[in-house]
Amino acid sequence: MATARTVAAVSPAAPSLLQSAASGLPFMLGAAGDGVATGEYERLLGRQLDLTATWADSTWSSTHLPVLQPGGELAGWTRALDVAVGAFGAGTTWAQAASGACDELWTASLRALAAVRGSAPGTTFIRFAHEMNGNWYPWSVRAAEVGDFQRAWQRYRALQRTLFPSAQLVFSLNHNTVGLDADSSVLHPGPGQLDVLGVGYYNRYPYLATAEDFARWLPAHDRWGGPAGLDAFRDLAGRWGVPLALPEWSVCADSSGGDSPAFVTSLRAWLGTHAGAGPGQVLYACQFNVSSGFGGAFTLLPSGRLPASSAEFRRSFGG
Repeated sequence: MATARTVAAVSPAAPSLLQSAASGLPFMLGAAGDGVATGEYERLLGRQLDLTATWADSTWSSTHLPVLQPGGELAGWTRALDVAVGAFGAGTTWAQAASGACDELWTASLRALAAVRGSAPGTTFIRFAHEMNGNWYPWSVRAAEVGDFQRAWQRYRALQRTLFPSAQLVFSLNHNTVGLDADSSVLHPGPGQLDVLGVGYYNRYPYLATAEDFARWLPAHDRWGGPAGLDAFRDLAGRWGVPLALPEWSVCADSSGGDSPAFVTSLRAWLGTHAGAGPGQVLYACQFNVSSGFGGAFTLLPSGRLPASSAEFRRSFGG
């Protein structure tokens, strides 16, 4: 495999991975979306956040990062940040990326990230090619592309280690595998190629209405043998030698879910039990509070379509 180009590093040494001083919780408490940048979310919750998240899915946003630039919504955010970066746009393949076709794009993106976040005291978690085991992004992986994906990921990792070495690279799956038609763990790009295993986990597909449902689903695997429940993902993180994160989680108010305070209670207990920065421990969990484009289906603060879950969220996660 051709190696990525060598360029000058620009970032200081990485800070401590677990940064939970603001929230006081044993895991890093995160939220993304409505009210986070203004502080209203923290006021309603009664607790400070350790982390927020943003998305740079398009090739333009991944290189320009408007939300992090002066005047952008998160321009003043210096605590830990999870940034989901798209791998490439429509028309590009993993085979092309593995051959170096995306090196220039990825270099520009990483340089932009390092420029705006390299001196921040909070760690930057880069969620590259997030949810690649689904079928809804241009960088979705099919079974025949696994080798190309792994080689392309290794190119990105080499660039990240050179351009922004203090960042942490997150290999982030969706809890449902759609289109890969294989155990999602086959995507693993090799030893040392990731720092954190992430999983986007919403209370839908399946909907877990009770504490018993939550507990029953924890060890679940899908029909290909891949992880589906949270303990299955935690076990996978342990085998890979990295901590686990939930970069996106929430309850869902649409027909695929429901108002489930039991899910919130159970998740909070599970996070506290398994919190930490070691292999198989839970490093951070970021509640998806984005209302725009979703009709408030995932919003917990302020209370809206999920009143019981919102009240339980404030009780169990708040101060």
